[in-house]
Formats: sequence, C-alpha cells, structure tokens
Amino acid sequence: MPLTVKEYQNEKGLPKSSKSICPECKKIIHAEYYEKDGKVYAKKTCPKHGEYENLIWSDAKMYLRAEEYAMDGIGLINHDDTTAKNNDDASSFVIDNTKIKMRSCTALANIDLTNRCNMSCPICFADANHAGYVYEPSYEEVISMLKMLRNERPIKCTAVQFSGGEPTVYPRFFDVIKAAKDMGFAQIQVASNGIEFSKSVEFCQKAKNSGLNTIYLSFDGVGDDVYIQARNRKMFHIKVKVLENLRQLDHPPSVVLVPTIVKGMNDDQLGKIINFAFENSDIIRGVNFQPVSFTGRITHEDLEKGRYTLSDLVKNFGDQTGYTVDTDWYPVPVVAPISKFASVIMNKSMVTFTAHPHCGLATYLFKDDKGKVTPITRFIDVKRFIHEINILADKAEKSRFKKIYIYKSVKLMNSCIDKSKMPDGITKKALISTLKNIMSDKSKKTLSAFSWKMLYVGGMHFQDSYNYDITRVERCAVHYATPDLRVIPFCAYNGGPEYRKEIEKKFSMPITEWKEKHKDEAKLLEQALIVPEDERPDV
Repeated sequence: MPLTVKEYQNEKGLPKSSKSICPECKKIIHAEYYEKDGKVYAKKTCPKHGEYENLIWSDAKMYLRAEEYAMDGIGLINHDDTTAKNNDDASSFVIDNTKIKMRSCTALANIDLTNRCNMSCPICFADANHAGYVYEPSYEEVISMLKMLRNERPIKCTAVQFSGGEPTVYPRFFDVIKAAKDMGFAQIQVASNGIEFSKSVEFCQKAKNSGLNTIYLSFDGVGDDVYIQARNRKMFHIKVKVLENLRQLDHPPSVVLVPTIVKGMNDDQLGKIINFAFENSDIIRGVNFQPVSFTGRITHEDLEKGRYTLSDLVKNFGDQTGYTVDTDWYPVPVVAPISKFASVIMNKSMVTFTAHPHCGLATYLFKDDKGKVTPITRFIDVKRFIHEINILADKAEKSRFKKIYIYKSVKLMNSCIDKSKMPDGITKKALISTLKNIMSDKSKKTLSAFSWKMLYVGGMHFQDSYNYDITRVERCAVHYATPDLRVIPFCAYNGGPEYRKEIEKKFSMPITEWKEKHKDEAKLLEQALIVPEDERPDV
C-alpha cells in the first residue's frame, strides 16, 4: 500500500520508499527514491518488464526543502458516486485493483465538456480529435457533475474549470458557465486555446455575463516559431487578440497564461513569457508553467533528454530573468496553514491546498513603477509566518475565545514584514489589511484588489507513467468530475493507468455516428480545423 501522510512526513531525507507503476503494464510496483550527483532519482523494477530509473528533480536540496511543507488533508466523501458501494468507495479511486484513499479536498475541479477541438496539437495530452469517437457530455450530465461537486463533503468544491478538447466549441458553453455561477461556484475558469475569444468582443462579453472569472490561456511563447513546433500553426497574434478583446470589457475575466514547457523547444522562453505577462498585467494575473509529461512508449535516451523538472524550471527562470533564486519558490501546500487558521476562526471547513509538496512550486512577483521586480519572499518571512500561523490555528482550536487570534495573526504578519525591503507602491498597511479581511466576508473583494498589484508565477508538473508516485496521486487537490459522478485525481485521469480513455469510451459515440447526428457542428469543426493561410508554417 502507498505510504500514509504521517509515514511520509516521518521519513527524513533520502533515500525513501514509495509506490509507483510499471510504465508498460501499469501494475503497482515498489520504488526507491535516492540522491545521485545532487539530483533525485527513482528506481523501480517490474517482474515482467525489468528495471526503470527516472529523474524526479534535478536539485535534491530543493526537493528536500519542499518536503518540509507537507500537510495532512481532510480528504473528501462523494456520496453521489454512482459506482460506489460504500463510504470507502466514495472516498477513494482504484489503481491496479487497489483502492487509493483520496487525502485532499477538491481545490479545483475539471469538467471536460468535449474531446472535440478546433486545433490539432502534437503535445495535447487529451489527444483531442484523434480518438475515433466523440466524448461530449449532455448539458444535463454536466449539471449533474456540477451538483455532485457542490455536494462533496466535508468541504464542497468552490472552483471549477471547464476543459476539453476545446471547451468553447461545446454547444451550450455559456449555459454551463451560468449554471455553475447559479450553483455558487466562487471561481469559474475555462482552459482554452483562445481562438473563439480572439474572434469577437461579443463572445468575450457573453462569457463574462454568464459568470466566467478566469481564462487559462495556453501560451507557449512570444513568437510564432514555438507555436509552429508545438501547435503546427502561427498562434501568437491570436493570444494578443484575446487580450485586446478583453480590454474592451468593463471588469473582464482575468487571464492566466499556461505554457507547456518542452525541453529544447521553449524552455528558453520563460523570461520572455513573464515579461509579456508584466506588460499586460492589466489583464494577466499569473503564469502557470507546466513541464511536459511523457505518455506512450518512449526510449530511455529520449526520456533523459526531454525530462524537464520543477527545479529545472526554477533555475532557468532565475537565469533568464534575474528576478528569483531557488528559495523564493515554495510548494503548493505552503498556504495550507492559512486555510487551516481561517477554518478554525470561521468555524467551518475551508478549501485547503494540501497537494503533495512535489506537485508544484510558486511565488508572487511585485513590479514597482521603476520596473524593479521583487519576489514576495524578500519582504515577508514566509517560513516563519507559515510555521507560527499553524501553531496559532492549533491554539485557537482549543480556545473558547477564537476571535482574539485574529489580532494575534495580524500581529504575527506585522512582525514578519520587513518594510525596508518592500517594493514601491506596496504598503505594510495593505498587506495587514489583506490578511485581516481574509477572515471576513470582505475576503473575495480584498484579495481581488490585492492581486491586481502582483503577478502569480507557478509551475505544476503533472505525472506520467515513468515518474508516477502514488503518494502524489492520493494527495492530489485537482480532480476530474465524470458523467458517472466519480471524482478522479488529475494525474490518474491523464497519466499512468489513465482513466481518461475509460471514461471517454464509456460515454462517447463513434465519430462517424456523431457526424451523422450533428451535421452542422461537424461541418463547423471541419472548417475550424482548416488552418488559415496566414497562420500556416512558412515552407
């Protein structure tokens, strides 16, 4: 069985053991994690297919530092799961006939609206347009999935991302956004290539009116060379047009750029991408880099050559920008103690990012009027604050007078801020006010205003069959909802044993049958896949 969270936290440094899968047969096998030449590797042996060694992180110190922030999750129970026979089934998923406990709540849910797409990208993990069938849940099925997410316990899901394929080609795209808004989702996102948003201001306005909060815009670089490699067409002008159209709206949805980083293709674009984000920070709120994951068969040589880890991302980002060093980046669960404290003070369970510490790294960057960029870690002692807010949460939980701990948390934050190192335009009072208002009904408005002054930069490394760690999957906080009302961790859905194909085949129809039933949509899709002449690669 996989390590429990407490067993994982009790393990000191390297080497350590976990459970992985065989890249060939997908059976659960033992894995040893160890340091070699300052890097972290995993070695595993399948009785049938032999030994595998894979690079996990290129910097062992960063790997071990991230581990310090592992935190227990509250898990979830999904009583709407139509396949569950008992509570154990309602809070777990299966790999190789083994039940894996889900240890984190759903911090963000994905709902694939379709596997159809108006593009055909070589690096698409969803294999859109090439499956031989069409997966497209009905409006009623999507509504059921949304209701299921809101029914999760002990914490109901508050954030949903519509994805695909390309979700904007879904016939009732605006209707499902509105339905999510009406159900009380606080954050509604769409993962898009941007083509439909680039076509007209009216489309952007309709999405905003329906309740869309954020566009996760695929963004691989600032020149067409990289798009030709990754997407087989020139795309940069489309990304720019999306921003131009959004600027025509009052209070438009925000944009998070999502670059898929492929070693040797666009890993030299990190600095250019972040500077583009700063230049368009009136619309762009963050950049979420995603090192490519490897699916299917791949040679050991190609794997070693192409593997790009989170620590590679951090080092390359620092080298290309000069904005950050290794210690400016923290793993996702660093914010969990803040949610824990808020849960105690507000006397209700709040969404908590208890993802595995090796799933992602992030920081916040502030840019002043003079162009100087300063990471938040330079003027806030993050490590001390997180450690002590966790202690305050434990004390507040045992106290009859919980509200007094709001004052204590503000005092703590005040003592962790070095005013002399703060960038121009950011005041100590604003930071203190932000923390204080997180504990009240003003939180959403305050955080929204505060986020306008800074840029989130993160990296999420999704797993494939080679670097698969079941301890990571069971602590995943990004989940997929399915038409049979199951909740599946992101990496289990897209990699490893891969639930995606199982779900899509179960709830799909052959593409020939779909085309016959949806002639008008099929014609529109065929037209969309014709790359305009001015977007084709130069011969």
